[in-house]
Amino acid sequence: MRKADDNLMSNFNKEETLERKRTETEAFKINEELMEMLHDESSGCYVPWQFANYKVHADTLKTTYDEVILWGKQEAMIRPGWQVKGKGVIIPNIFAKVSGVHRDVKLYREQVSALVKEENTLFFKKFPLYKQRLPKDVNKIYSKMLKKNGEIDKGKLLTSEYWKYKRLNSALQESIADKIIEFCKISSFWKYKTYKVKLRFSLINRIIEFFYSLIYKESKDEDMMKISIFAILTNLDEELLDLLQNFDYPLKVPKIIIYNNNERKSLTFADAVTLMFMNSMGVDIIIFNPGGTSDIENYVKEDFYDTHRLEEIHPNLPYRRNIIYRLARK
Repeated sequence: MRKADDNLMSNFNKEETLERKRTETEAFKINEELMEMLHDESSGCYVPWQFANYKVHADTLKTTYDEVILWGKQEAMIRPGWQVKGKGVIIPNIFAKVSGVHRDVKLYREQVSALVKEENTLFFKKFPLYKQRLPKDVNKIYSKMLKKNGEIDKGKLLTSEYWKYKRLNSALQESIADKIIEFCKISSFWKYKTYKVKLRFSLINRIIEFFYSLIYKESKDEDMMKISIFAILTNLDEELLDLLQNFDYPLKVPKIIIYNNNERKSLTFADAVTLMFMNSMGVDIIIFNPGGTSDIENYVKEDFYDTHRLEEIHPNLPYRRNIIYRLARK
């Protein structure tokens, strides 16, 4: 009899180990039923962070300039195209370049300031957006992440010692990893497939890269572009991560606003990668360029963002704030 009891307990423990069941309280069940009735995905009445575990899909709107100012201040769920689908949310966002200024410069400055003061906004007045701090021999790190078919292994990426985004919620980590894999296939929005950043290699790797380039020139260019994109997107600045982490998807859409008055260095490939990535994560990107000079169009095909041309060109127009705002960088 004792032996039978021991066997029964052993089987019970074995089943418990395989599948742990948690008993739901009556209050919990009632709360879940109320949540389902009152805060349905299509209801438009959401609780904070209801979609925190959902994946993000950006739907970049095609707008007029006036709509940039209008929709730029509106919550995602108010914008045309907002949708909850399966376990994903579709974020209607903005990617716009504004060339030139209004004849009424004061109005122009007021419109820029009105967007800059929006919550969860980063504002930049010079390039590059960030100083690059890329690890040495990032080509080795990149090669460790690849599957036999040459694509990045998502599991290896997320569990790698080089993955710097472990503090973010798991769904956001998954979305970022998916985007990194997508971008490293070299997306169709790039004008050319030869862009790269300056990477640091050891002497032996420089020698290997040199001989490889003599034999496989075209594939070498694409490989260097992929490694550059990987290096940039696996080393994003903390304030960009905070922008994504603080994004409660139905509410105010985070923004990156750039005021490029052509006083400093030009937009770099690393800047372009960062902006395209953040846009793909649902963030609004708005570039104000009073002088009408080239920046994002040096790298990205113009079909993938809106260009709005105002009445006058005003080179080197300094930005003056009409409303108090927070600078992302000094």
